[in-house]
Amino acid sequence: MYVNLARKIPLATTSLIGINIVILGLGSLSGSQLQIIRDYGFIPNNLFHINNNNLLFGVLTRLFTSMFIHSGIAHLAFNVLALAYLGGYAEGSVGIPRYVLIYILAGIAGALFHSVIASSILGSGHVILIGASGAISGVLGIAAAAGNTRAYYWLMLQIVFAVFGSIASIPIAFTAHIGGFISGVFLTKLFVGIERKKRAKYLRSSGNSNYDTWRGE
Repeated sequence: MYVNLARKIPLATTSLIGINIVILGLGSLSGSQLQIIRDYGFIPNNLFHINNNNLLFGVLTRLFTSMFIHSGIAHLAFNVLALAYLGGYAEGSVGIPRYVLIYILAGIAGALFHSVIASSILGSGHVILIGASGAISGVLGIAAAAGNTRAYYWLMLQIVFAVFGSIASIPIAFTAHIGGFISGVFLTKLFVGIERKKRAKYLRSSGNSNYDTWRGE
């Protein structure tokens, strides 16, 4: 019973949800959330002004830590809902190692895409970027690449919400959603292609030309 339950629970998705909840909970309960945002949030402009006072390591560190920080319960809830909605499907499609890797890479890619737009076009590169939106959009990208059309609907919902929030003076980085989603689709197709080539090579060497479409562990 416990073994079957463990198999049904998407471990990586559940863990990521838990990490994001714990980080916001600790910051809120200790009254240090604003300080956490200042210390670990990502400032897009810093990416283009790396010097002795703004070291590359610090910029890269913030690029990673920012995707685990949220401004409040509403911000966290929206992202967690999206992750819970299709995270399990995406995790089952590519397997835990690839899922976590794509989550992180898509989060970084989404932040970088947002940074370019914010700093060079919107003039908002000084605004601190936080949240898992880019990473979670990457998860939606995994689901989309695996053939789940619901991922596109959820992405559109995210973008509409983000645009509406911008109009209502609520700063939402919708460009991070787009960048993360595109990265998730691309990385999933890349990993699938690599795995198919490996399996095809192995099966040819073993004299078996029949193999199923790859779908992860």
